[in-house]
Amino acid sequence: MGSPLGPLLANVFMCSIEENLERHGQLPRYYRRYVDDTLTVMPDRVTAGQFLDTLNSTHPSLQFTMEVEREGSLPFLGTELLNRAPKIESKVYIKRTNTGLLLHFQSHVDIKYKRSLVNTMVDRAYRLSSNWSFFSEECDRLRGVFHNLKYPKPLVETTIKRFVERRISSAEPCPSPDVPSETVRLVLPFKDQSSANHVKQQLNSLSSKLSVTVQPVFVSPKLDQQLKQHEIKPPIVNQQCVVYEFKCNLCDAGCHIREFPLARPHTGDDGDDDLFLVITEHRCYQLERDIL
Repeated sequence: MGSPLGPLLANVFMCSIEENLERHGQLPRYYRRYVDDTLTVMPDRVTAGQFLDTLNSTHPSLQFTMEVEREGSLPFLGTELLNRAPKIESKVYIKRTNTGLLLHFQSHVDIKYKRSLVNTMVDRAYRLSSNWSFFSEECDRLRGVFHNLKYPKPLVETTIKRFVERRISSAEPCPSPDVPSETVRLVLPFKDQSSANHVKQQLNSLSSKLSVTVQPVFVSPKLDQQLKQHEIKPPIVNQQCVVYEFKCNLCDAGCHIREFPLARPHTGDDGDDDLFLVITEHRCYQLERDIL
């Protein structure tokens, strides 16, 4: 949308439209929306087309399009809805243009972010899959994606295995609400993995002594910071001067113009002796002498 306020303004605008439709009884019984993507359940395509016309007629700036299910399938916000009447199943939807571009394992970041990426994608597959069969299919696809990104196979397999075990046993540890936990996060530059592991060990030891959780947040320097010019060189234009020599076609002698900067701002004053003014004065002088 261009502006960071785009989603917020779009949501406010659509809320006013929906309130107006609900006030006039034109909003469908099942209506869900995320920013500008809506999902509705209609009895037939004619009714769906009428509601589309109603939406587009509420404001001249609105131009909604409609996508209906094809062969019992309808994609919506990364989820593929499957019509299995009388129920609806869901699984992860992958676009045809998807290239599997994620964080490469050789990227210069802490390995915990790479582990978190694998865990996040597995958790997304679990939440969007309505059964274990769809979840298993998505895990197989993720194995291929992370293989192309040079992720070690044990890392991916261990992450999937631990995730499934936690979900099956439902024994995920939860912090006790009676024991307050204070966390202090330190932003540190990421040098290499061995240095990061050493810093984590030191901070864990410090946390046990202070009874405060100290967590490092490693950030990688940007490329423009690494390639930034450290030595400030003076501008060449304002430092060097040259001597010009011109052959005048009005006199036999060569004209030696005195020293000038390579580029000097023209002030517009009458006494400004720039190069053009000196040459012009010389030519005028020769012309006047020839006339006299």
